[in-house]
Amino acid sequence: MRDEVLIIGCGEIGVSLIEGWLNKKNEFSKRISSIHVLEKNSKRKNFLKKKYKKKIYFVGIDRIKKINKKFKYVFLSFKPKDLNSNLFFYKNLFDHNTIFYSVLAGKKLLDIKNFFPINKNIIRLMLNVPISVNMGTIVFYSLKKNINKKELFLLSIIGKIYELKNEKFFDLITAIVGSGPAYFYYLLESMEKAAIAYGLNKFLSKQILKGTYIGTAKIIDNFEKNFEDLRKSVTSKGGTTEAAIKCLKENNFQRLIYNSIKDSIKKTKILEKNISILTCQKSFKLLS
Repeated sequence: MRDEVLIIGCGEIGVSLIEGWLNKKNEFSKRISSIHVLEKNSKRKNFLKKKYKKKIYFVGIDRIKKINKKFKYVFLSFKPKDLNSNLFFYKNLFDHNTIFYSVLAGKKLLDIKNFFPINKNIIRLMLNVPISVNMGTIVFYSLKKNINKKELFLLSIIGKIYELKNEKFFDLITAIVGSGPAYFYYLLESMEKAAIAYGLNKFLSKQILKGTYIGTAKIIDNFEKNFEDLRKSVTSKGGTTEAAIKCLKENNFQRLIYNSIKDSIKKTKILEKNISILTCQKSFKLLS
């Protein structure tokens, strides 16, 4: 018997999950019968309905108490601040066999477990948007020591999986894996603007940048060299590339990247603290 998957909160990560699964439809459908989405935002829900039509199903918030099915796989991909007492209204959708996958930045595994005390299998994830093209980087942490392949099936078909042994590194993983694509996009944006400033038209600038970095990514994927060695291999002594790298070094490019990651980690910790306070306030309100 095939299982069903539920995504609670379908923003960019939720859409990326759906795209990746649909790309592998034959493999995916051998174990999963359908994708369900619980989305509170009506505008977002309408967008998803138009985008996927009959490819996904929606769980109506007003009908939750009438739903008898229990979902085996549930992805928590809403905004971290929404990890609060409202989740108790969804409890009819889960049972003790439900496996939860959390992509909530800044939320520790024990924070999530507080809302699902009967569930022994909760997996914390950090992944990025390349999962939409089945080339994502997926890092997970679980209190369960032995994770079987079936529990990771929904992840294995959309990217490469890495297990983190210590949860304390998750803020760093968030800054590198989760935010990583934005660094890359910003580099492309900056180089495109420079090319246009020198007179190259926008269309050609975009095409040559895409070609350059798609090819570069394939080289990275196929070789096990250090990144420094790769950089040196294309930096000829006294050449134009050396001049460019020298400028980056003189302007403390590596320090800038280090500080940006540091600020990202700092922000995650602030969000985590604020979310914890908000969660306590809402839980207290529920009990009052």
